[in-house]
Amino acid sequence: MKAAILLTGDEITRGVVKDSNGGYLAESLTALGFEVQSIVVVPDSREYISHEIRTALSRADLLLITGGLGTTFDDITLQTVADYLGRELSFDSEYYSALEESFLKRFSREAPAGLKRQALVMQDSVQLPNISGSARGSFVRTENKEIVILPGPPMEMEAVFMEALKHITLPPKMFSRTIGFLDLTEPEVEDFTEEMLSRFSGVKFVTRVRYFSGPTVILSASDESVLEEVCHLFSERWKRYIYTTSGEELVEVVVKGLREKNLTISVAESCSGGRLSALLTSVPGVSDVFSGGIVSYSNESKMSLLKVSENSLSQHGAVSEEVAFEMAAGTSRLFGTDVGLSVTGIAGPSGGSDLKPVGLVCSAVRIVDSIETYTDRFKGARETIQLRAASTVLKRLWRLFWNEYYIE
Repeated sequence: MKAAILLTGDEITRGVVKDSNGGYLAESLTALGFEVQSIVVVPDSREYISHEIRTALSRADLLLITGGLGTTFDDITLQTVADYLGRELSFDSEYYSALEESFLKRFSREAPAGLKRQALVMQDSVQLPNISGSARGSFVRTENKEIVILPGPPMEMEAVFMEALKHITLPPKMFSRTIGFLDLTEPEVEDFTEEMLSRFSGVKFVTRVRYFSGPTVILSASDESVLEEVCHLFSERWKRYIYTTSGEELVEVVVKGLREKNLTISVAESCSGGRLSALLTSVPGVSDVFSGGIVSYSNESKMSLLKVSENSLSQHGAVSEEVAFEMAAGTSRLFGTDVGLSVTGIAGPSGGSDLKPVGLVCSAVRIVDSIETYTDRFKGARETIQLRAASTVLKRLWRLFWNEYYIE
């Protein structure tokens, strides 16, 4: 079965908002066994939306549309789809009363008139609840086609998409596996992937790069045992470089490893500004292993909180392996954890020198009584350097687990 994705919004076509919905929906649909034919972005225009609906339905069984379900003048998606299908819109007074009551509780004032847009219902459609917001989605069948209309904000879109899955006609069951690699580049994996592609004609292969971790190979097939065989062959070939064959993010694997080894962790950050802590705390249940973190930008905070010595700071500078060493030891001591991670560097765009340029990052990983230190030179904008610094120290922790603690 074929699917198409239509993303609406002037904020996307003008570059004000970076789309993430298209990738999420495409990945989700592919995992369900759909062949995604297109991902198209259009502005908030009845003409463009109608044209793309017609085009998408000419080649796909399922069309997912996101955006344009809000309360402002440019939220025209529901009306445009209704006009295209020749269906009426009616007003759901009961739902509007709930919206009014919710607005009054939140803001202690009367609801604006625009809120009425979110109480409109298309004829012969199924309303999809939104547990993350007020804009409901809609599911519509027309002849042998299905249309799902979803809100634009990613959290709301994902919540409503889960509701839509209760109504969407799904393809025959497909199985999917995702193999994630560290310390390898995509070209290095390509030859072996092509060999597997020619050997297993019933398996669909998709390659992509997770920007801050490494290449992935996404497999899908109707026979789960075949996927197991392919994963086994990849693992035999690239054993020390594969951190998952079931699609987890690296940080999820790291947290799982900490939990299995009964180890606790804490972090000390400077240039990454809390991004390392944010990565760790993105994993549900991380409180089992994560005790806390310190963002210590100033030398004073490094000395007072982490007990970094003044001599190390004056002799080697804040961006040095010596200071990273003491930061990792300091956070472990402060929080009483088995593992301590530290990051210190120059994220830019200013603050660098010939000796210590922008992008220079020093880090350390402490596991029990052993501390390893590292120096990296990253390129990119400030945010990119911060994310690379945080992600790299997690890679190092995983690698040390593999080398030192991995059990065959």
